[in-house]
Amino acid sequence: MLKTNSQFSKSERAGDSTRTEAKTHVEKKGYKRAEAATYLGVAKITIDRLTKRGLLHPSRALRHPIYSKDDLDRFLREISEPI
Repeated sequence: MLKTNSQFSKSERAGDSTRTEAKTHVEKKGYKRAEAATYLGVAKITIDRLTKRGLLHPSRALRHPIYSKDDLDRFLREISEPI
């Protein structure tokens, strides 16, 4: 016989039963324009300017340009290296 919602205990309904569930954290690999600006600590217009100058290379496979974390990290390394 199947249990109805009212027949489950409070802990079963809340999802905190005795079984342990592994929570996995998925690292974000791509950022939209506003997220990339926040990541770099600059304004959104600066992202546009850096892209136009060829310093950032977004993927345009989707509706919005997506900036890879690797490309943003590369840019940060390049601008922080001493001359």
